[in-house]
Amino acid sequence: MNRKWQERLKKVEELASHYERNPLPTVYRPRLSKPSMPSSVWKIFSRQAEAFNYAKTCQEDVHVFALEKNTRSGQRFYLVTTYKELWFYYTKGYKTSLMHCYEVIPEKDACKLYFDLEFYKPANPDADGKSMVMKLIELVSQKLKELYDVNCSSKDVLNLDSSTDEKFSRHLIFLPQKTVFKDNTHIGNFVRTILQPAIRLMQSRAAGIPAEEAGHVFQCSAGAGLDGSLTNFTAVEDASKDWPAIAHKTKDIEMPHQEENVDFSFLIVNDKEGNKQLFVDLGKYKNICFPVGVYTKNRNFRMYKSSKAGKNVILKIAEDNKFIPNCEKDVSLEEAYFLSSLICNVRVTFGLTDPMEGHQGSPYPEIDHFVRSLVNKDGLQGG
Repeated sequence: MNRKWQERLKKVEELASHYERNPLPTVYRPRLSKPSMPSSVWKIFSRQAEAFNYAKTCQEDVHVFALEKNTRSGQRFYLVTTYKELWFYYTKGYKTSLMHCYEVIPEKDACKLYFDLEFYKPANPDADGKSMVMKLIELVSQKLKELYDVNCSSKDVLNLDSSTDEKFSRHLIFLPQKTVFKDNTHIGNFVRTILQPAIRLMQSRAAGIPAEEAGHVFQCSAGAGLDGSLTNFTAVEDASKDWPAIAHKTKDIEMPHQEENVDFSFLIVNDKEGNKQLFVDLGKYKNICFPVGVYTKNRNFRMYKSSKAGKNVILKIAEDNKFIPNCEKDVSLEEAYFLSSLICNVRVTFGLTDPMEGHQGSPYPEIDHFVRSLVNKDGLQGG
């Protein structure tokens, strides 16, 4: 009897020692002491469309994320959850599937301006990546001011780095106060338009034409294929603050064929084969005037602290990053960086500066339905 008891005691001690070394992972649970924590939603789908359909049925403010399997096929599956719950598991390392995580940018959702930058170092030995990033930030900030009267500086740009010995790689997320684009398509219009001089210069170099003549040949109209304008640059509410919202009128933009006093040559780099390409990733080219692929619907954008499948280099805060997020209550600095890095982490209200004519529905169909049910009660049609 005593022997059996000692054996059981030994097993219990071994188990206790094991769990001391390998504690059980905690589970996400909302707390009454933290009312900002939403209810748990964690569902995975093999198809993106199924994930979006499910997200529409959720009461919580959920979002769709793509998780890349660590295989050669690059297969992805899709997670529906809230920002809070994702961050809870994201930082604890319990779920290895979150090592290669991408934010899915929905087709018609308001989103922050972002850039994917890269070049191969061996093919560009004289390129100064940090200087090129700073010049691009200055260029974009200048255009935001010129076209939309939006103030922006390097302190408003989250600068993420995933460079290696072979490749310079950055993500830039622009965070000018209270300002985002209407959707991803409008970002693409803006980016391609302001980069038209660089595209023309790249084309002229490929054709062996002197730079001073580049503005007179192979001209790609800035508006061609882009609706001729940049539209609906909209002030928004931050997810954590009550900000007034202003919907600015559409501006028709005509970019000059040659920008005075602006050097676009820093945007042109060599690829592995020595061919000219832009420092800004615009995806594949249908032709040199119309790059496609990056600012498209349901774009998958790699997230802060994630690496590509088969790689171990994560996106981290760059050494030359100047953006520092505001930390709200119960939010750490790391979580604040994470939330700032999410392209669709915005809460939009479309308040118009001009008086409305006629009538139209509000941005909240559920409220419209409730009001109509009251004014049309008992068969009486309200005004």
